[in-house]
Parts: sequence; structure tokens; C-alpha cells
Amino acid sequence: MFEAKYQWVPAKAVSSAAVEQLSKELNLAPLTTKLLLQRGITTQKEAEAFLNPTLEQLADPFALHDMQRAVERIKQAIASDEQITVYGDYDVDGISSTAVVYEALMDLGAKVNYYIPDRFKDGYGPNLQRYQQLIKNQTELLITVDNGVAGFAAIEFAQNQGVDVVITDHHALPPKLPPAYAIVHPRYPQHEYACPNLAGVGVAFKLVCALLDEIPQEMLDLVVLGTIADLVELTGENRALVKFGLQALQQTQRPGLIALANSAKLDLTQADAETISFGLAPRLNSLGRLATGQIGVELLTTFDEDQAAEIAAKVEKLNQKRQQETEKIATAAWGQLETADQHLVNVVAGEGWNTGLVGIAASRLVEKSQRPTLVLGIDPVTKIAKGSGRSVAAFDLFAALDPQRQLFEAFGGHQQACGLTIKVSQLPELQKVLDAAAQQQHLDTAGKEKLEIAATLPLSSIDQNLIDQINLLQPFGPGNPAPTFSFTDYQLVQPKMIGKKQNHLQFRLQNAQQQVAAIDFFAGEQGTAFIKQPAAFKFVGHLTLNKWKNQVKPQIMVADLGSSGPLVIDRRTPKLSRQLFDRPATFFFFEQRHYSVLKPYFSADSNLVIGEKQLLQQKSFSELILVDCPPSLKEFAQLFAQLQVEQLEVIFYPFTIKAGVKVPTRAELARVYRYVLKHQQIKLAENLEPLANYLELKPQQLNFILQMFFEAGFVKIDKGLMTGCVSRKKIDLTKMVSYRSKLQQLKSEKILIQGKSADLTNWIARLLTN
Repeated sequence: MFEAKYQWVPAKAVSSAAVEQLSKELNLAPLTTKLLLQRGITTQKEAEAFLNPTLEQLADPFALHDMQRAVERIKQAIASDEQITVYGDYDVDGISSTAVVYEALMDLGAKVNYYIPDRFKDGYGPNLQRYQQLIKNQTELLITVDNGVAGFAAIEFAQNQGVDVVITDHHALPPKLPPAYAIVHPRYPQHEYACPNLAGVGVAFKLVCALLDEIPQEMLDLVVLGTIADLVELTGENRALVKFGLQALQQTQRPGLIALANSAKLDLTQADAETISFGLAPRLNSLGRLATGQIGVELLTTFDEDQAAEIAAKVEKLNQKRQQETEKIATAAWGQLETADQHLVNVVAGEGWNTGLVGIAASRLVEKSQRPTLVLGIDPVTKIAKGSGRSVAAFDLFAALDPQRQLFEAFGGHQQACGLTIKVSQLPELQKVLDAAAQQQHLDTAGKEKLEIAATLPLSSIDQNLIDQINLLQPFGPGNPAPTFSFTDYQLVQPKMIGKKQNHLQFRLQNAQQQVAAIDFFAGEQGTAFIKQPAAFKFVGHLTLNKWKNQVKPQIMVADLGSSGPLVIDRRTPKLSRQLFDRPATFFFFEQRHYSVLKPYFSADSNLVIGEKQLLQQKSFSELILVDCPPSLKEFAQLFAQLQVEQLEVIFYPFTIKAGVKVPTRAELARVYRYVLKHQQIKLAENLEPLANYLELKPQQLNFILQMFFEAGFVKIDKGLMTGCVSRKKIDLTKMVSYRSKLQQLKSEKILIQGKSADLTNWIARLLTN
């Protein structure tokens, strides 16, 4: 049984009166207004500020802690011609942050360079050896972007050497802060900024705004990259930065971004949040994972088109390599989980796993297992493991591990993600710590993450105008998720797997008015099961517009898919084998005599249930296997309406039903009747088969006709001898019990034995779901 990943819950209830009132004030469709109200936006003023953000909504950058001190020190360095080094990070947020500050300082005439740490040699954040080298190379002022607060030792060293460090960071603050010259952070204790969820590039951009005393809109195409890639909440300032950042990206003149988009076959003029999330960001991230993020800054800041094209081509190759290697790691890691002891928090590690890719693998395993997961690569020589963790909403990963820093060689992160370096010998202790934290945070009873369903939409209501209205709420992301809908009044058709690896599920919803395509990326085994039995599944999704070859059509992006009832598996076979039954499972027989035939086939640990009475004593089954056919479809339906079954396998072996016995034609009935009237005292036991051959019928067909005749009084049978009788009254043979019974049998046979697999499993699934 394929469970949905999330617990589907109705979104916040809003009154129809409130919807009507706000719709009039805003001149919006009721659905759009309902979505605003569900997000807590209740007044016209709030709605207009949300729907139409402006750059004037950005707060004063000097409201950030230590901003005045940071700006004064940087301006002093520029005036004194000091060597400034911008020390960044190797992910998209760090690369874009570095590019923003580097460009601004260049514009101000500073003597500036930048350094992106090597993920493998330097690790995350301030590295003591690297700081020593930079200072040796004459760096006189260090500005960290998207890192710094976790680098106490390196920053203390720099300050002791007379080299000031200005930190701009957004990561979780440790209990003991480094002795930097200035710490610009949106969540500094007792000094929280109006938008505490700024990305690293958001904090860097605020520093630039303060330095330039203006909002440099030409840098917003860089700001939007890191803000979306780092998955910060798109509320407050972040919403304005992304809205205007996407507009800047659509019109960008940066050779690097244009070349990167061209190599990825992306149209920047139509760029949205997904263009960054699934197109640009993974490619830029591949640099830090497989090479160096240093060239990422070069790509974003160069004005040389040839250089941009050359770097973009390299990025594309690295991204392809990233995809291949990540798949290998994720597959191996999942294999470990399937064979290891089960824990509430997964920890897997392997030699040779690229530590630049384990974070992606961890995300995939979280998605697949719905559990927090740490994936680490082991150096076989040093026996040091480096890795990343990803979490679920119910588990604070940083809170679980931050008090245990003595375990780690290096550690940093936030609630939903972390990076760490640890000795292999400490991995068992790490698992114990996480198990204890899971119990402390009640992860075992937290249940699934909730997915709010905004509304249920009839298929006929879906059109481009409706989706345009919904998209007024963009940009979507954390803090402002794309609304999720369920759907009604449709027939599901044409399910199939698509893509090079056949791992994406596509299907269509249709009614008399229209047809709308739906797609579920990376559906995998669940998609394959869906194709076989769509009636056993339910789904919810987001509405988007699919733009292809100058055509714009509504499309549903499946957000979650799960079984709506029992999964039905077709195990029908013309020949029974011992392997079919020799397994620990629950087998059900409608009839005792059929069980007697197969009794030797079953293993000692098989659970055998015989007859309706025994079945109803248990009622609930995780797995149930039906061996023989039910007496009728009606009895089958009545019986299984009383049961709870998660997975149903059907063998439906026809012990007594003989394929090919059809309802007799009028000519066949007349032919047999004429014969029995002319021949008396027929010995049926001896002559049934020869007689059938003579009458050009199968023995089973003749036997059925004679049953009908006996019921109608057309023949008498005494001591095995049959004699024909002349009927004086007109009798409708189609009303005979035997005839109607045969019709029911043939109907059952057509569905249960002869029916196509998809038809059978869907019929049973609908039956058991209703």
C-alpha cells in the first residue's frame, strides 16, 4: 500500500462574507481572496501590500545589528587602500553573496578580492589555515558573507593579528559568538531585524545598500538567486526582493547568467522561482560540490561573453556528473537503510561517497522515508566522515546536535539542515544522540507533516484565467506556498510513465467540457502501481500553466499521491505452483473443498482462513490473498464491504468454473429438445459426451441445457435415465433459476477470470473504496 507522504488537512476556514467583502474591495476572484484570507491577510491594505510589494517596503539597513560599525570600518579600509577579502561560501547563497559585495566594493574603488572555500579542503565557514594564508598574503580586512558566526577560532586568530573581521551571516547563532569587529545578523540577540529570515545574500545586500546609501536594483538578479536557492521564507522583505529580483533576472544583461541559462536551455525572459530552484541553482551548486565555487563568482561578475560561455559549458558538464553521482549515492544509502536497524532518525555512511553530494542524497532519503536523515562520506585513510543532514518539520536538527559539539570535528547548520565532520568511531554515539533527541522532541508521535488543501475544484472551473488569478500570490515558496487543491467531477484517463528513465507519472483528467494534464515527477514505483490501478489512488496538486510552442494550457503538478483504498494485486494464473503459496501470508478460501485440494502447498507459518464466518472474525488485514472465486459478485461485494484490507492479492483460481460455457442460443435449445423428445431412457452417465458431440455442443454446455430442461419440466430423470416430456404450456427459459444463475456465473467469470488485469484491479479497488 502506497501511503501519501503528507497528512492532508483543510486550510484555515474563512467566512463567505469575508471573501465576498474583500473580493469587492480588491476586484479579485473569490478563490484568490479566499487564498489571501487563509494566509492571514484580512484587510484591503494588507492585501495590496502583499500583492503589490515595493522596494520602499525594505527596512533601513542600519536597523541591523552592528551595521553602522561595519560600514564605517569598510569605508575606512577603502579610504586607506587596505586589502579587503570577501570570504564567501560554496553554495548559491554564498556565491551570490560574494558577487554582490565584491561588485559593490569594486564600484566604490576598493582594493578587493574574494575567496570561496574549497568544500573538501577548507570545509564550511571560516577556516583557520585559510585565514592564516590570506593574512600572510596581505589581507587587512575580512568580510564574511553567508558564514562567520560558527568560526570562533579563525576569527579570534585574525582579530589577534590585527586583521578585523566583519561578519555578515544568517545561520543559527551559537551560544558563544566569535570576537569579530562587527556581526551583522538579522537575528542577533536582543536586536532582531524586521525581516529575521533574510538569506545570506539578503544580509549582504543590506550591507551594500548601507555602503552605497541606495538600493542598487541592478544587483537584484543576484539577490534573487541566493534567496530562492536557500529556501528562506518568502515573507516581508524577502517577498519584495524576490518579486523585483525575478523582474531583474528576466531583463538581466549579465553575460554569465545569460550563458548559464542558454546552456541549460532556459528562457530567462519567462523566469520564475522554479527557473532558479530547478534550473540555475542546481547548476551553480554543482561547482562547489564537484569543483570550486570560485569560478561561480567569476561567472556572475564577468563582462566577458566568451569567458561566460566557457564557464557555463563547464558548469553544465559538472551538473550532469552531479546528477549521475548523486543517483549512485542515494541508491547505495537507501540500500543501507533497507537492511539496517530502524531508527527515527536515519544515519548512513559510505566510503568513497562524494561529500559534496551527500546533502542532495539526504534530501532524497528524507522525501522517501519521511524521516530526518544524515548521509556521510567516509575517507578510508583518515577514518573521518563528512556529511550533511536534512530534517522534517517535526524535528529540529540543530537543537538536537548543537549541545553535542564535542562529538564533531566541525558542525554548523539550522533547524532543517546541518553539515558536520566526525570521526567514524563516533558514528554509533551520533546515532544514540539522535535517537535520544527524537524521543525528547516526540518525533515518534509527531505524525506526518501536514499539507493544507486550499479548496476542492471541479475540473470545469480550471482555465488560464483562474490560474492567472492564483498566480497573483506569487512568488511561491517557504512561508507562501503554492496553494494545493483537490479535484472533483472528472474521469482519469491515459496514465503512463514518461521521461528517459520512465520515472515520471503523467495522466489526464477529463469531463464533457475539457481535458487537463497532470504530472508527478519522480513517481517511481508508486507511479507504476498507479498506472495499473488508478482507482486505488487519490492525489492533490498545484495549478500551473504549461507553455509550449506558443500554446498555453492549464496543468496540474501533483503535490502528493497516495492510496485511497486497498492496493489490489493480480496474481491470476492458469497453473498453480507451490511457490505461490509457500510464504508467510493470510490466504482465504471461499469454499472448504478448494482448500482441501491445496492443503499440502502451504507452509507452517501461513495463516489460512476458510469461509465467510472465519473471515469476519478477523475483519482487518494488512495483506489478504484470495485463492478461489467467490460464489457471485454480489456476495463478494457484500462480504468485503465489511472488511478493512490494506493489500489484496487475487488468484481467483477457477476450480470448478469451466471457461467457454456460454448461454445457449435458441437454435441450440431447440436442437436438444427435439432430440430428447425422440429418444427415451437415455443413460446420461454413459452417453453425455457422445451425445454432446452428436449435437455439436461441449459436454458442459449440454449439461447446462439439460439442467434448464429439468427445471422447466421438459425432461425427467429417474435412476440415471432421462426421458423427454412434451410441454403443453409456454415456458420462458430465461426466467429459470438455472439460467439466471448461469448469467451471474458468466458475468463473474468475465470479470474475475477473463477480465483484463487493469479492469479487474480497478473494479475491486472501487468496490472496496466506496
